[in-house]
Amino acid sequence: MGASDDIFWDRSKGELRILGKRYTALDAQALCEHMDSLVGPTVAEVIIDHHERHLGKEDAAGFRQERPQATVREIIDLIIKTDLLSGTGVTKITIPEGAMSENAILVEIWNPSVKTSQGAGKALLLSYWCGALSFLLEGQFEAQDVLFKENENVLTAKIVRRK
Repeated sequence: MGASDDIFWDRSKGELRILGKRYTALDAQALCEHMDSLVGPTVAEVIIDHHERHLGKEDAAGFRQERPQATVREIIDLIIKTDLLSGTGVTKITIPEGAMSENAILVEIWNPSVKTSQGAGKALLLSYWCGALSFLLEGQFEAQDVLFKENENVLTAKIVRRK
């Protein structure tokens, strides 16, 4: 896949494609703040969590189907690229030795599109990864120790296997 295939915008059709999939550009911060104000941050987080987990699993499965010989790391790198191209932020995923068992997967998102560590914003940024990793590493994962460091403009979290 060449650089021209990464992101495609057809002004005449009003169409944006990232890695071949159609996207809609929106103000993620405003959406999440509005969801939190409508139903409260706890309920908004649950709603977005369910959507994003499903989407993460679906996208990881699609990448796996398109690239059956790809390693887990190669698929993770494609998802990181999607985060970057879609404006989510600059994502770094660190999978320590033994992550298939009990060790936490570290997530850092520099300049995240949503500046929060709770509610709909937390779910928008991290639940997708929980879903994708659940598919790729064959288990159920959840985000813990979520922290937005305003002075560094970075969101950090641990993604751990559910017990």
